[in-house]
Amino acid sequence: MRDKIPAEQCVIIGANIRALRLRKGWSQARLGELMGWPSNSTVCAAEGHRSERQRGFNSGEVEQLAAIFGVCPSQLMMRCANCGGHPPAGFACLACGATPDGNHFAGSALPYPVQHCHSAATG
Repeated sequence: MRDKIPAEQCVIIGANIRALRLRKGWSQARLGELMGWPSNSTVCAAEGHRSERQRGFNSGEVEQLAAIFGVCPSQLMMRCANCGGHPPAGFACLACGATPDGNHFAGSALPYPVQHCHSAATG
């Protein structure tokens, strides 16, 4: 049996697979096909977008995802592919939720007002 990944790391993995999937221009359906997952909702849950519920991963899935994206498994588990865990001052990473002070926000319950990277870039 494959080792279950701790929940804290699953959140990072979910943010990373979303960032990497979008970077490649893939749909959730495409990633689901590559992983052999039954539906888009499995990818949605893996990326952490299912009503605030993060899908868990096992070590085999992390290895498979890493191979699909051409990265090391540790890169999926340890840092955000979007910001590297260090968003610019005054911004929060929309992928992993990191803030400049090293904290992470959850959903809309921000510890303090921050600007979102994509909204600042578009307007």
